[in-house]
Amino acid sequence: MNLRALAFSSTLALLLAALPAHAEVAPPAATPPQPATGEVNELELARQHFTQGTKLYKDGDFDAALVQFERAYEVKPNYKVLYNIGQTYFQLRQYVEARDAMQRYVKEGGAQLEGERLAAVTKDLADLEKRIANVTINVNVADATVLVDGKNVGKTPLPGPVPVSEGQRTISVEAPNRGVLQRLIRVAGGESQTLNLTVEEAKVVVVHTKSTDAKPAHLGPVFWTTAIGAIVLAGGSGVTGFIALKAQHDNQDQQKELGLSPTQLEDSDRRAKNFALTTDILAGAAIACAGVATVVWLTRPSSKSQVGLALTPSSANLVAPF
Repeated sequence: MNLRALAFSSTLALLLAALPAHAEVAPPAATPPQPATGEVNELELARQHFTQGTKLYKDGDFDAALVQFERAYEVKPNYKVLYNIGQTYFQLRQYVEARDAMQRYVKEGGAQLEGERLAAVTKDLADLEKRIANVTINVNVADATVLVDGKNVGKTPLPGPVPVSEGQRTISVEAPNRGVLQRLIRVAGGESQTLNLTVEEAKVVVVHTKSTDAKPAHLGPVFWTTAIGAIVLAGGSGVTGFIALKAQHDNQDQQKELGLSPTQLEDSDRRAKNFALTTDILAGAAIACAGVATVVWLTRPSSKSQVGLALTPSSANLVAPF
């Protein structure tokens, strides 16, 4: 496509065509008329954008040049600028946008296009069509937004195939409450492809359960009786255990002393064993009370709230009732 060779052939024509015809100059008035407040010289502003775009294009900065050319067209629409916009899109390898700009150039130029220029543009359009593929995108959900290389091309179901530039393209689908699904495809100019995409529903996986109604008032007298009893019995077991250890230690010391009768030693040994038995009984009772209190705690009525993750192929969100 011989676009670069014709890149700026319309520049001079644009500027000359935009210049107003010279009129006879009238003598200045005593007080020269002033432009209305806020009036903008759109023609001059468009020229500035176009000139800057031309410079950037020659420097190979096509992204910036495109912005300048588009600004020039927005400020002061002129079909000739569309030709430069189309050429810049071509340099950026965005062939669909280049084709669209060139088609608008032909439409808006109409009868103003000379035969030779129209023939050249028609040839360029034919070359561009060879660089464009058509992709039919089918999605399993309706009202999902479809994007090609980040550009919105519509909502599902799409009315027909989507024209895309040849090469590697990124197809994205944004479905409500289902996240974003992306696919990379490679297409050749002139071919047609069909892409079937399935966006899965979010799946909730419970990761934590938290009680929201565990007030002591709901535990009842059994829990409090057994819980307090367990504490008291455990304390008594500790006291008797200490006394039992001391009595056992005293008995061992007495066995080493001289002059003590066997009866005295038996009494001391019996005393130590009695305290040890009491300690065991109190400890067992404390454990039993604690067990009952635990069962009451675990089986009490309560309302629970579940906290989980809503999982999609591309995201994870924390969910919980409020």
